[in-house]
Amino acid sequence: MVKVELSAAEAIVLFEMLNRLVDGDMLADDAETQAATALIDRLEGGLPIVAGVDYALRLARAREELTEDIED
Repeated sequence: MVKVELSAAEAIVLFEMLNRLVDGDMLADDAETQAATALIDRLEGGLPIVAGVDYALRLARAREELTEDIED
């Protein structure tokens, strides 16, 4: 077993990215799809928010948090 610790912002953004890759059929093979789906399930169970009315706002805030220290 491998354990990885993520901030809440990282988990939310990673969850969205993986869903987009799986939904867009952008993975190389069934093994990648299975690994991504398993990670999505684990992330979803531990997300600090529940998808709902304010989910888009929280996702936007998470993206902003992760990019605020990146220099242009």
